[in-house]
Amino acid sequence: MKILKLNRKDPITIGSVVKSKLTTGKIIVGEVMNIITTNNKERYELILYDKRLRPMFRIDGQSYKVKTVDSTRCKLIDENFVFDTKNIFEVGDVVAFKTNIRTKFGVIIGFHHPDGLFSTSYENGYNGTDIIDCVEINKRGLTRKKNFKGDIKRFAVLGNKLKKCTVDLWNRTGPKIKM
Repeated sequence: MKILKLNRKDPITIGSVVKSKLTTGKIIVGEVMNIITTNNKERYELILYDKRLRPMFRIDGQSYKVKTVDSTRCKLIDENFVFDTKNIFEVGDVVAFKTNIRTKFGVIIGFHHPDGLFSTSYENGYNGTDIIDCVEINKRGLTRKKNFKGDIKRFAVLGNKLKKCTVDLWNRTGPKIKM
C-alpha cells in the first residue's frame, strides 16, 4: 500500500488533521469537524487531539473537546508529525525506576499532588509536579509482585526519575520489558 503524502497547499476539508498556533503561542492539533463561513471569513471547528494524537474528551466523558480556530492559523500536517512524548506519562504506561542498587519496573496506576491539591494529570497528561503511583511488576511475564503478607507492592516517585518502557509481547520466552 502506498503512503499518501500530504501537500500543504491542498485544501483543508472536513476530516483533515491540522495544527494551529493559538495567540498564546500554544500549538494544538485537531481534526476538522465543521467549516464555518461568515462574511468571507473561514473558521474551523476542531476536535482536539492529545499528545498521542487521540481525541480528547470533556470531563463528562460523553463528548469531545471542541475548539473554533481561524483558518489562517491552520496548516495541514503530514504523517511525519509527532509531539515530543518522551516525558508524558499516562495511566497504564509501563515504566522503570532505577535506584543505586536495582531497577524496579511498574505500571502507572495514578497521580497525586504532594500538597493534596486536585491533580490535573488525569485530564491533561502528566504536569511535572505530581507524584506518580505505580504497581511493581516482574520484568518477565509482567506479573504483579507481592510482599510477604500477600499485598501488592507499590511505589511512588516523581516523573523525572522514571523512564518509559516498551513491552515485547511476542518474545519467544513470553512477554518482556525493553528499556
